Amino acid sequence: MNKVKRFKNSRAGGRSERTDEVKSPAEKRRLLIVKKATRLFIKKGYAQTTMRDIAGATNINLGNLYNYIASKEDILCLSFENYHDPAMEWFESEGIMGLDDPRQQLEKSVRRLLETIHDVMSEVLMMYRETRELPPKFMKIVLGKESELIGIFEKIIAGGVAKKVFDVRDPFFAANMLVFQLSLFPLRSWNLKKYTREEYLDLAQGTILKAIVTPGR
Repeated sequence: MNKVKRFKNSRAGGRSERTDEVKSPAEKRRLLIVKKATRLFIKKGYAQTTMRDIAGATNINLGNLYNYIASKEDILCLSFENYHDPAMEWFESEGIMGLDDPRQQLEKSVRRLLETIHDVMSEVLMMYRETRELPPKFMKIVLGKESELIGIFEKIIAGGVAKKVFDVRDPFFAANMLVFQLSLFPLRSWNLKKYTREEYLDLAQGTILKAIVTPGR
């Protein structure tokens, strides 16, 4: 049985080459393992959670677990890929960067990323807390992928500034702030529980756009 396909690109910032869809029984089992392990990492901490703990939580014997996941590092990498890679694939499949209207680019992109991150909030929270546990070579790739996402928003914002649709002094800084704001709910869910999913998405999208879009445009 093939073990988890981790980041296959050799340079930071490159796209991971996912050679198969996450539909096989093995991939579904890996996703289950990632979700269960994520809960353990949040509850006990990454360093304190053992592979034996993960085996117990997933009802898979320890020897068989290694057929799906080689190490705890694999789980951190998969958690990051679970929300990053589908988002990057969406930008491409939807042709976002080919749209002529910067505001439409921004509205669509912000909404999609807010939805994606909201629906995998446990993984996002765990990544913010535990990414430091990754070895340097994997940390470099994770940060490169994050920079790739920031770069997309920087291009969108810069394009809007050029067309006088956005009122932003520094597109790079604004893109960094925007990407951080996208992860607000996982980081502040303890204080935002009064909002339904749709209420939160609407409020977050509106707040982000208001900070960037030129008034009256």
